[in-house]
Amino acid sequence: MRAQDRYEALAAGDAQALEALADEILAAGIEVSVTSGPESVSAPVRVNVSGSGDTTVVLGHVALTRCTVAVDGVRGDGLRVGHDLAGAVAAAICDAECERGGPFAARVQQLCRSAQHQHARRRSERADLVAMTTLDEP
Repeated sequence: MRAQDRYEALAAGDAQALEALADEILAAGIEVSVTSGPESVSAPVRVNVSGSGDTTVVLGHVALTRCTVAVDGVRGDGLRVGHDLAGAVAAAICDAECERGGPFAARVQQLCRSAQHQHARRRSERADLVAMTTLDEP
């Protein structure tokens, strides 16, 4: 799994499962230091303006929480939607565990695959609802 895919999956994964796995990683007695955050930030939601080349417009902002940690000297980054300090720290710990190839790396990847599967299922359900929507002409 690419680092970017893992990062996105950890951002959207189940909060309870993510925090439980991070707690297990911490319980193994590894050295963990928080190098940045956790902090809540806002990020613009941009969309391209049709027919205007590279012009974009900001629709609004979304609240995010981010964190960077080092697990045995290996960097891990975490990002969660909303104000989720514990989730951002947990995501960063899991990301670092995977990066360093630690004993919990396979479980982190399984958690990520589960998050990706849930995301794909939600997208499919949404697409099915859209496909069923029709407009009757008068």
